Amino acid sequence: MTGYEKLGRLGRASWATLGIVGVIVVVALVLGAVSGIVIPLVIAVILATVLEPLANWLKAHRVAPSLATAISLLVAVVVSVATIVLVVRGFLQQLPEISRELARGRRSFLQWGRSLDLDTAWIEYARGAIQQYLPDLSHGVLGFISTTFTGAIGFAIGTFFAVFFLFFVLRDGHLFPAWLARSTHLNPVLVQEIDTLSRQSLRAYFKGTAITALITAPIFIVPLILLGVPLVLPMFILYFFLSFIPYVGAWITGAFAVLIAFGSGGASAALIVSISLLVSNGAVQSAVSSWALGSSLKMHPVAVLLATIIGGTVAGMIGMILAPPLVAAAQKSVLAARELSASQEPVDEGSSNTQ
Repeated sequence: MTGYEKLGRLGRASWATLGIVGVIVVVALVLGAVSGIVIPLVIAVILATVLEPLANWLKAHRVAPSLATAISLLVAVVVSVATIVLVVRGFLQQLPEISRELARGRRSFLQWGRSLDLDTAWIEYARGAIQQYLPDLSHGVLGFISTTFTGAIGFAIGTFFAVFFLFFVLRDGHLFPAWLARSTHLNPVLVQEIDTLSRQSLRAYFKGTAITALITAPIFIVPLILLGVPLVLPMFILYFFLSFIPYVGAWITGAFAVLIAFGSGGASAALIVSISLLVSNGAVQSAVSSWALGSSLKMHPVAVLLATIIGGTVAGMIGMILAPPLVAAAQKSVLAARELSASQEPVDEGSSNTQ
């Protein structure tokens, strides 16, 4: 091969790479522009995959498809609302005690500052900072209120679309592989197999996450019981459900638990709970999660971790949730396509010889 041919091949490869990057950028921009519809649809597909066994069980007991779908949706809504009410109500009940403990801690902190003769300097510094940033603070409060109001409207609209999509995905999702095969002229057997593998991988992901939550929860639940911290059951429920949000969910539960412990037992109880949370949500959770997800998805723990990190970098929280099961589904789909192709080769040769 001459140098000119090598240069030409390198040029074509470079243009092909630029074309692929351009397509990825365009797809990302399009998805970002329609994220208000795409995100509820993705959430609906995830929830439909989880609720599908319940709907199928109802259909197997001669319940009409639409009624089975409605019952499954009702069960999901009741569980979600009950969890939110249980957690929020318990937090509001403990809020006065938390406020008193925070005030007590503030007084202790100020007394410590006075013992260091820093009280006057701190007061003057705080007074100057307030006078300097008060106008910006007022604008920030107004911006926060408007942003919160806009966010609430967007959340309500997104929830409506998610429930709307969820009903039809849960009721008619089994028809999608056949429609896709007809529209794209792909092998219907292969499309159905890929759809089945994707659903199984997604359910396996949630199974592994549930196992992780059940194993790691006692590490910080037991100290709460020994310390006599209230609302242990709501905190366990919150920890279990928020564990399905990778990494972030468990720390949200941790902040809630530390606040409750601070309100009921003071700084020492909050410190003990914080240490137990660092243990359970740190190395222990990473090790257990990698093992549980790896065994459920039939993937190496390192591959699960890398898929989660890359998915979160590309698509945020939804990417963190979907990346491991999608990688597992893609791996299994490639093997299924090879097996299907191998099984069809003898049939094709036999039919050609007959002709």
